[in-house]
Amino acid sequence: MSPKSKSENPKNKSASGNKAASGNKAADKNSAPKEKASGQSKSSKFDSERTEPKSLEKSKRDSSTNESSAETKAKARAASGSTASGNTELKIYQRKTEQKVSQQSKNEQKSESNSNSNSNSKSGAGAKSASKSALRDALEPSALEKALDAMSDDESLRSGSFQKSEPEVERKGSWAKVSGGPVFACIDMGTNSFHMIVCRASDDRETFEVITKVKEIAPFFRRALGAHYIDDIAFDTAKRMLRDMLKQAQSKGATHVQAVATSAVRESRNGSETIERIRQDLKLDARMVSGKEEARLIYLGVLFSMPELKERFVVIDIGGGSTEIVSADRERAYFAESYKMGGARLTLRFFKKGFPTKEALDELHGEVTGMVKPAAAQIVATGGYKRVIGTSGTVQALAKLDRVQTGRTQEPLHGWRMPIDRLAEIVAYIERCSVGGDRIKGVSADRSQTILAGAIVLLETMRALKADEITVCSSALREGVVVDRFLQTGWLNGALKSHSDPRSTSVHYLLEKYDSSFAHAEQVAKIAEKIFSQTKGILHNYDEEVGHILWSAAMLHDVGTFIARNGHHKHSYYLIRHGGLLGHSEEQVEMIASIARYHRGSAPKDSHEAWQALNATMRPIVQDLSAILRIAEALDRSHRQVIQDLKVMINPYQGADTTPGVRPIKMISLVPFVKEGENLRAEAWALNEKKEYFESNFGVQLNFLIEASQAVR
Repeated sequence: MSPKSKSENPKNKSASGNKAASGNKAADKNSAPKEKASGQSKSSKFDSERTEPKSLEKSKRDSSTNESSAETKAKARAASGSTASGNTELKIYQRKTEQKVSQQSKNEQKSESNSNSNSNSKSGAGAKSASKSALRDALEPSALEKALDAMSDDESLRSGSFQKSEPEVERKGSWAKVSGGPVFACIDMGTNSFHMIVCRASDDRETFEVITKVKEIAPFFRRALGAHYIDDIAFDTAKRMLRDMLKQAQSKGATHVQAVATSAVRESRNGSETIERIRQDLKLDARMVSGKEEARLIYLGVLFSMPELKERFVVIDIGGGSTEIVSADRERAYFAESYKMGGARLTLRFFKKGFPTKEALDELHGEVTGMVKPAAAQIVATGGYKRVIGTSGTVQALAKLDRVQTGRTQEPLHGWRMPIDRLAEIVAYIERCSVGGDRIKGVSADRSQTILAGAIVLLETMRALKADEITVCSSALREGVVVDRFLQTGWLNGALKSHSDPRSTSVHYLLEKYDSSFAHAEQVAKIAEKIFSQTKGILHNYDEEVGHILWSAAMLHDVGTFIARNGHHKHSYYLIRHGGLLGHSEEQVEMIASIARYHRGSAPKDSHEAWQALNATMRPIVQDLSAILRIAEALDRSHRQVIQDLKVMINPYQGADTTPGVRPIKMISLVPFVKEGENLRAEAWALNEKKEYFESNFGVQLNFLIEASQAVR
């Protein structure tokens, strides 16, 4: 991102044969669902097996039908035995919304009582009726219930996956594409260690080779798991390691280096600030990813490294701060979740005195079992699996230990198979050594500090899944980031090409889930792109990555109407922020949600939750893009898509302020090309209402020029 300089912005920017459930072979053969029977689109990627509910006409809801539907869904939730985090969050949001509107209603009624005391009874009754109608529109219990059911009952949203039904018309992806050369480096900023790989795409664009690998231990990052804060020692250590890795990557010809931060950073109070400091100090593309996005990237790494996987499989990735569990096939994931039960985290929590006790071990086994059993049940419910794949350091360390104990040290780790009986024996051995204070033979000193907790997580997860064995995969998050990057830049066109645009797919999925109009969304996005691209170098200097953020916000700006029309920009912020947008960093999701939040209503204020969540770099971007979005939305006020094209004209002299020391105000004119037989009365009115924010933000005067014939229609 390259935000514009202060001089350009005059305003102050501060303002394998496993049986999932029964163990019966016949049941195992039938575990994978039939796509044709489900009626799902083959183009779905990170997907759920569930089909989407049909859209409801908001203006023709039957309250009794809604109540019956809500009761049925509530029973289904109770029967399933699992509740998504989005469910709880939306309930809280629902209560807050109801409280606010209820208080507003009381204030209005009190005001009406005072103001109407001298009015005739007929007008007073009409005012009260209007107030009640406004209250019903604002609360819309059926819509809130529908949103709650969508977030809690839909397996695809709970797993962070995509469901895209067959479109009636062609849906265009983001107009802002990812670009980059054939040599790319990824740095995995893990809780236990930092890893970097530098990769070069092949000339035929079918694969890539790893040029070099670098690893450095990062013990200071572990403390952030308990303190939820990255202190100066941890930051300085991380900065030194990143600087060294950046130099090595550039020496190998990498044209782009991306650092990905996971649980230790995303759970820290100053995580966003830490990432921003790294960006500014090292000029490094550092970004923070959500747990679900981490799971998606791990899934991509496994897909690329294990082309032999043809049927359903489960991936278990045990890191220092979190464990990711994914159930998928080569086309999409049916379940994907991140759990706060990494090896380092559980070690700090359960083994506080350094050496574990039998009581602590029993407690840890029980804790992990309780967390993974619901995940196993959901995996079975979505079709089961055929093989279990294990990734990352803990799994590989256990596999090395198994090789040593079986005397097969020369065999490769990748593809190593470990039966659950052998895993149980190894875990028992590690427990004995740890309780007795003995050295664990075959495990490095650093890994020995956290391997016990990680091994217990793996064992209990496999027991919950009723898995017979696990296969080791040497690829994980960092390889997945490379695959994702090469797919999006076009340097990888092999079997995984169907996963090449996760950003657009996730935006389309969210738009469809919340019943928004694709036609209006795409029209607003198209107009926003016209303004954005034609004013580059004049009003801003943003790159295409920022352009994609604008596209996403333009597509999703109206999703909040799913809850209520009144204040829908605030509802849009919430639904986008917690909607599980994949293919985006946490910072990008925050900006997309905030831009949608400010596409209407008041300008940003320090008291706004959305504004408080943005750092100093993100705020001017949100201000500028929300100003553009307001204009784009106004130019489809009628929702009829009457504008076919738009030209932006500029007169740098007309209307300029000649006062010495004052920057000349540019005159910007928007020239629309209108569909035959249509008029722009609604759009012209809306533009006049909304242009003040745009003019104030960019320091320009905005005009709307149309053909004379259009003016008289």
